[in-house]
Amino acid sequence: AKMPQEPFTDPRIMKAMRMATDAGSVISRALRGNASPGDHTHVSPIHPEWVDLGAWEQDIEGARALLAEAGYPDGIDIPEFFVKTQPTWELDVAQVLVEDWAKAGIRVQIQTLPASSFWDRWTDYPFSLTAWGHRPLGMMVLSLAYRTGVPWNESSFSNARFDALLDEIEGTVDTDRQQEIMGELMEILREEGPIVQPFFMQVANAYNVRVQGIEMHPTKYIFFDEMAVES
Repeated sequence: AKMPQEPFTDPRIMKAMRMATDAGSVISRALRGNASPGDHTHVSPIHPEWVDLGAWEQDIEGARALLAEAGYPDGIDIPEFFVKTQPTWELDVAQVLVEDWAKAGIRVQIQTLPASSFWDRWTDYPFSLTAWGHRPLGMMVLSLAYRTGVPWNESSFSNARFDALLDEIEGTVDTDRQQEIMGELMEILREEGPIVQPFFMQVANAYNVRVQGIEMHPTKYIFFDEMAVES
């Protein structure tokens, strides 16, 4: 969600949407189980600095109460949720999310776009679904996507404390300290952030049994120097 646009100027709206989301439902119904739960922080358990903040559980009543506190006792209408038609799983995910949100009185209308049109304006939409690729470090993801003013900050998220912590983590080599900082960065995203992120996609590969030394890489990279073919 774009934070400077109504109704998302109030971070409670996005938090209510996170609370209304059931990761398990999205993974089983939209992704046929080919994903692992996310915790709405855009940092993954395979990132070295990831901190376990605990699973994020669906809480429909809590979401309704938070909306009421934010001035929406009768729920809220979000007229446009922009989703591209390819790959098809994105639309499946969007539809399951919309059903979940409706249970908390968050009424969302999906607007579909072909991929080419979507990417022309992907940083402009008030509310949209974007799939992000893996980066080797969690801090890289956060710096690309949520630092104030950077080109790929599609949500226009801006939080001075968050930016200061990013500066600190990027200048820290002590891994324990990195985890401390990352825990706080992740907590800010869970409480005040602009995203609903209920899962991490699993990536897959196929190869001939004669190929040796192949390992799945999160970004689908293939390292030929580590591989051999059985003759």
